[in-house]
Amino acid sequence: MKADLVAVLFVAAALIAAGVFTAAWRRELTAALAGIPLMFAGAGVAFAGIARFAAAGGPQLLGQEFAMLLAIAATALVALGLGIAGREGSR
Repeated sequence: MKADLVAVLFVAAALIAAGVFTAAWRRELTAALAGIPLMFAGAGVAFAGIARFAAAGGPQLLGQEFAMLLAIAATALVALGLGIAGREGSR
């Protein structure tokens, strides 16, 4: 399968839009926090895709490394949301 830069950016935009919609639509804090990792995933896809297509003609960009940093931050945010949900459930 071969994907071009426009397709990668459309997927990234769709992930970011789904994350924004989820964060804005939910009333509870823990449910709204679930949309933020989707936005991080969209940004990671965009950075990795741009790094892949920009590396063909010049120096290597740090897109994959930044995408991994975003994935780690999203994992930490999910853990924070689960902690908040557990604390609210015990009240």
